[in-house]
Amino acid sequence: MTSATDPAGRKHSFWLVVVAGCVGAFAVAYNTTAVMTALPAMKSELDLDLDTLQWVINIYMLFGAATLAAMGHLGDTFGMARIFLCGIAFFALGSITIAVADGAILLLMGRAFQGLGIAAVMAASVALISRSTPADQRASAHGVWAAAVALGFALGPLIGGALTDGISWRAIFVLDLAILGTAALLCLWVMRAGLTPAVLEGGKRTDFAGIALLFVTLAAFLYALTCGPLYGWTSLQALGLFALTLLAGAGFAAREFYSADPLVRFDFFRYRNYSAAAAGMFLSGFTQIGILFFVNYYIQAPEGLGFSALQAGLALLPFTAVMFVVSLVAPHTISPKRYGIWATVSMVALAIGFWLMHGVDHQTPFEDIWWRLTFIGVGVGLTMTLLPRIGLDALPDTNAGQGSGVVNTCLYSGLAVGTALGAVVALQTKRRIIDPFIDGVGSALPDAHALKVTLVHGSESQVTKALAQLPAGDAAKVQSALLQAFDAGFSGVMILMTAAALIGVVLCAVLIRSRKTPA
Repeated sequence: MTSATDPAGRKHSFWLVVVAGCVGAFAVAYNTTAVMTALPAMKSELDLDLDTLQWVINIYMLFGAATLAAMGHLGDTFGMARIFLCGIAFFALGSITIAVADGAILLLMGRAFQGLGIAAVMAASVALISRSTPADQRASAHGVWAAAVALGFALGPLIGGALTDGISWRAIFVLDLAILGTAALLCLWVMRAGLTPAVLEGGKRTDFAGIALLFVTLAAFLYALTCGPLYGWTSLQALGLFALTLLAGAGFAAREFYSADPLVRFDFFRYRNYSAAAAGMFLSGFTQIGILFFVNYYIQAPEGLGFSALQAGLALLPFTAVMFVVSLVAPHTISPKRYGIWATVSMVALAIGFWLMHGVDHQTPFEDIWWRLTFIGVGVGLTMTLLPRIGLDALPDTNAGQGSGVVNTCLYSGLAVGTALGAVVALQTKRRIIDPFIDGVGSALPDAHALKVTLVHGSESQVTKALAQLPAGDAAKVQSALLQAFDAGFSGVMILMTAAALIGVVLCAVLIRSRKTPA
């Protein structure tokens, strides 16, 4: 049997490890964007309201963000290949649970399992490739891995749309199992062949208390943003959750400062480039959700363009194709000395793209929309390619693993917070239009307050039932107001994403320096 430490044996066989890591990473990347295209169909079939729909994304990102930084520690203790297989198992369990889900509870449980899976697969696959690949081939191997992830993100909306329209949204998760099974078999093969590193690092402890505190901090904050529009920002529920956020956040910071093996090393942030990269990745995730969820939802919603899932996947091609091409070309054409300039350009491109989208409404033809999406594709392709490199170049090589974990935690936290804050803007905008309109409706309404809550937060069946109880003339007026509120809410979300991108412009321009920070 060939030893993993035998240079002659590893001359070419290390590519089997790379293929195994790439197949697993492709599976979770494809699923992440494919689900976005299927969300309207899932919402309709399972009769989900908008609050629950955003948690289909949030709980996935939440579990991923809270555990991603710890997966490197677990891999050092138990072996990266084992953690990779555990990640595949968790993701597969989540896919099975979602495929058989008949309501919100099973759906959210499955997404939580998938969140744990994506954290393990993404963290372990990178480390596994690094440790199994000869130094002179490492850059090429990581380039192949990055291409596989970018390809998964790019093809996800198209594959998800085709499966949703042609079979069912549940077919997305069945396809997951086939790809994940292939990755698992490849990983077992290379493990038996001795191609994966068997030496484990002792003496490290996994910061489980830090994981729990980070999870509580993010979960309480996200749930507070859900409760605010529903119960009021000064309600006991919202204020209590914000208080819990502050307490858990303070506890997390204290824990990390004094822990011998912290989940997040705050001393990394003394490097300006690393701070800029971490904040930039948070803002990159925050803005990405603007197109992956909100633009995608607008394209498929009956109040928007009313496209089918497959049509939506095709409609997003100007974004996904440009993102894929830029993410492949940029590393080979941009000098490291100019990373800071191009990182700033990436945020400018995002700001331009989302600002152009804010003027779109349900009457805008797609012919006047597609070209706006290309700006966002350029921005996402550049940020995802350059910011991690800028951050890791600022750290000593011995801290690259943990530094990468923190940067990716910032990305997933941004995705979750962007979903929640975007939903807040959409719902608050909708309420500002619906509430006074209902107050001004001429006919006597038995419970105007309940009607307002249903129209803003209710599922499709609940809204339909509420409208059916109104006189025909009033129902038509309310439907017209709902259409106006939908357009205004979408515009508000696009302005929010523009503002986030502009913050990124300032951060990149001010903080990033072209030279490497001394280790």
